[in-house]
Amino acid sequence: MMRFFKFLMATPPADEMVADEAIARTYNRKRWSVFISIYIAYAAYYIVRDDLTVSSPYLIKYYGFDKATIGFILSLLAISYGISKFLMGSLADKANPRYYIALGLLGSSFLNFMFGATTNKYMMMLLVVLMGIFQGMGAPAAHKTLAAWFSNRERGTYISIWNTSHNVGGGLVPLIVTATIALLGISHWQNVFFVPSIISIILAVIVIVLGEDTPESVGLPPINEYHHEEIVTTTVDYYHLPLMTIVKECILKRPFIWLLAIANAAVYIARYGIENWIPIYLHTMKGFSLAQARTCFSIYEFAAIPGTILIGIISDKVFKGKRSKIGALLIFLLGLVFTGYWFTQAKGLVYCEVALMGILVYGPQMLITALAIDLVPRFAVGSTDGFVGLFGYIFGEVIASYVIGALVDKTGWIASFWTIIIATVLSLICFMFLIRAEKTIKNQLNDIYARLEKMAK
Repeated sequence: MMRFFKFLMATPPADEMVADEAIARTYNRKRWSVFISIYIAYAAYYIVRDDLTVSSPYLIKYYGFDKATIGFILSLLAISYGISKFLMGSLADKANPRYYIALGLLGSSFLNFMFGATTNKYMMMLLVVLMGIFQGMGAPAAHKTLAAWFSNRERGTYISIWNTSHNVGGGLVPLIVTATIALLGISHWQNVFFVPSIISIILAVIVIVLGEDTPESVGLPPINEYHHEEIVTTTVDYYHLPLMTIVKECILKRPFIWLLAIANAAVYIARYGIENWIPIYLHTMKGFSLAQARTCFSIYEFAAIPGTILIGIISDKVFKGKRSKIGALLIFLLGLVFTGYWFTQAKGLVYCEVALMGILVYGPQMLITALAIDLVPRFAVGSTDGFVGLFGYIFGEVIASYVIGALVDKTGWIASFWTIIIATVLSLICFMFLIRAEKTIKNQLNDIYARLEKMAK
């Protein structure tokens, strides 16, 4: 069994180094190939994940599901994904992202296909739980790749560009669903699950072709050495460092990682509290047609693309890699715009508010990703991302999906909207505390390495 999974294991440093005169050319080519692979991969992950959200009105119409049932199914996906992201994130630190990401995408696509093929509510619940497990293989491995191939002084920019893969994937789902219904007919509406799955399987193959493990695995120097960047170093053999040691020393004993996890949970409440309910809320409460509501969903995703990239560049160039201050500002603005979205009736203004909320939600989420990479050693990125993601999905998306769905069914939309406002305040407080943590990154990393080196003796 272990031999079968050997291809998933991290590739050790190559025995032969690339010739000095070819390093720059090889690095440039490999970096872009790797970056494109993880961008395509995570867009495809979102194509199959958001498929359920966008298609939820059809489950209500044809299967008689209520909002609480939809919320519960989405919560099951969030819970299994959150747990998986932590566990699979820890394994990602020991894995080859090239195959690890592709395997997760293939599994997710197959399960999404099966979801569309069944009419049994309980089978659907089982399928989304399994899908969540495979979904947990994507982000941590992609973040590990970003940490390996891009240095601190440029990472905010590249993470922000990569982060737009969420928006591309999620924004494409309504377009794919609309095109599928138009071409194949509403009588075969289950194709809205089949078509995205087939597209994602094709993209998984492309990921395998383009991907790589670390620069060292292909005979290149580490990224900090290549960019002549001074970083905190260690003599610890991290390739053989036990996973539980990484989790304990790099995560559980670090207060700022707990703060980051709480901030992520709060941002996820805002993100999914808005995103998951755009189609239903705008259709039932503001008089939007289903097509108009799906358009708003796409606007929410696509507007964040230029905004998130700009925020990443600003965090690198203006804030010199210190990202918490701009995160706090964005969360404050999100609270203001969301309040306007709550009370606005004019459709044109709603379109604008949805676009702004996409930028102001995905911006802080991207900054949290960057902070999770910046604040820990490279060999702990997957575990840290999984831990932070665990909070985001177990506490954040569950509240945004099931709790908000139940509140809407029982009390209407007001209580759910207050839940989102409270989440923005909580995330703002966390970002304010993280400003201090960023000032002591070097000391924190030195402390981690000193503990690990002492344990290794």
